[in-house]
Amino acid sequence: MARPRKPEAELRSRTIGGRVNTAEAAEIAERAGAARMTKGGYRRRRALGQPIREAVVLRLGAAERVELHRIGVNLNQIARALNSGASAPSGTLEAVERVGELAAGLLSGEALDR
Repeated sequence: MARPRKPEAELRSRTIGGRVNTAEAAEIAERAGAARMTKGGYRRRRALGQPIREAVVLRLGAAERVELHRIGVNLNQIARALNSGASAPSGTLEAVERVGELAAGLLSGEALDR
């Protein structure tokens, strides 16, 4: 079965051109690639003021991997206790807050502190 046709108002049948120099074209291509979008889709969203999310690539070192493993172990223990009907272990709120801090640090590229 074929996909239903879009209404005429939603079809993207018009084109708008523009000239750029080599450096500008490379910059647009790089930014579109970082956002995992086509160049046309990127330009359209920028022109219409729509948000563009650039993909975040995390490059974790040994210390960050160890810290993430510790977080996972703690979260697994909390989930296991809660799923077995036990009340939340003491320090649960602090652990969850720490997870938020660490995740924010990883996403911003800051070093992790213990």
